[in-house]
Amino acid sequence: MTVLFGSVEYFEKEILRVAAQNPLNRLTHDHISMICSRLKSELLNDFVCEERIRVECLENLTQASCKLFKLEMRVTAE
Repeated sequence: MTVLFGSVEYFEKEILRVAAQNPLNRLTHDHISMICSRLKSELLNDFVCEERIRVECLENLTQASCKLFKLEMRVTAE
């Protein structure tokens, strides 16, 4: 399945890809926040597109981070 740029799935994969480069190889709340902050900054400052698309991408990034926060909470609770 192809994941489209800017979709929730795209941002989930991007967050996980960046997290995999972490030497501790552990996805924590702080790590997710840091990655999301970096991606948000790129969307706001570097990504050239229509404002409607930018807003949609930011919303999808927020949804992806919420999903991963919930996943991280379940993993740490176990």
